[in-house]
Amino acid sequence: MPGTPDSNRPPLSAAEIRTSPLQVPQHDAPDPNGFKPVELPKSTVVPVKTPTAQEQPAPDLAPSMPNGQDDIRLEPNRFQVGEPPQLVFAGQELEPLLVFNPDGRHPYDDRTFPWVLSCRVFSGSGNGSGALIGPRHVLTASHVIDWQALTVSVSMVQGSTQLASAGATHIMAYEHIVDVTYSNADDDYAVVMLDRRLGDGFGHFGCRTYDSDWDNETANWFNIAYEPLIHATAANFQTGFFLDEDDFDLGGGRMLITKTGDFLKGMSGSPVFGFWPEGPFVVGVASAGANGGLSGNYNAIAGGNNLTRLVNKARADFP
Repeated sequence: MPGTPDSNRPPLSAAEIRTSPLQVPQHDAPDPNGFKPVELPKSTVVPVKTPTAQEQPAPDLAPSMPNGQDDIRLEPNRFQVGEPPQLVFAGQELEPLLVFNPDGRHPYDDRTFPWVLSCRVFSGSGNGSGALIGPRHVLTASHVIDWQALTVSVSMVQGSTQLASAGATHIMAYEHIVDVTYSNADDDYAVVMLDRRLGDGFGHFGCRTYDSDWDNETANWFNIAYEPLIHATAANFQTGFFLDEDDFDLGGGRMLITKTGDFLKGMSGSPVFGFWPEGPFVVGVASAGANGGLSGNYNAIAGGNNLTRLVNKARADFP
């Protein structure tokens, strides 16, 4: 496994973080209140060739948080809301698809690193979730991008307050996915380059390649996303779910399966991450849910070496 000496160990537990504070790289941050909405540009698609499975693994990319923050909360401040609306069809109450009871997602309102890094991503007539993965880089799912309209904007909202927004100048993805299938879910990620450096003001995640040795060995994974059934504007977080790399996926992109993590449509593109001594690293992107088949019901997370390679290239080509 490339990167730091601890990169092949699973993410830290809450108890480990409490006894050994994280040493996250920091940077001088401008005042984030200076970011204002601008006219939405049309994005340029950057051609990138899908790496072969034989290529060398990509190195880890470190996270960074603005200086002045003393520590990291293990959970964000929760946003108090009422019960979500109950879906009713033909007189029968319906449960949301691919939410494994009990629902582990909680709305939150927290402007500290890394909880503030969640982004709403709008493209064409659709939308999804994403997260800051570099100074001017947002990681999301490829299928969240409208590859015909090629207009993308991101908005950072905490609680009911919009903190910042930006437009995309360039988009980078190995596959331009419209409909997610079993054969392309493992490469369902894209990096959006912004017209302003939101990561300088708020910080950004690191990126690390998932190790199959972690399969079903730890539930110290986190997710932050937007989903309007939970709250119209507030982001939600969850933790305590397991991941399992698909045994039949042998390419550079790898599909991670979770049967305990809860995801719905608006959460596509949201990050799955863990905490290491150097801070929070993303290992996957929420892609799609599957019903039935040999693996039963599960949610698919796109990860693997190709994810880390793509983020490396985006941050190198568009610093």
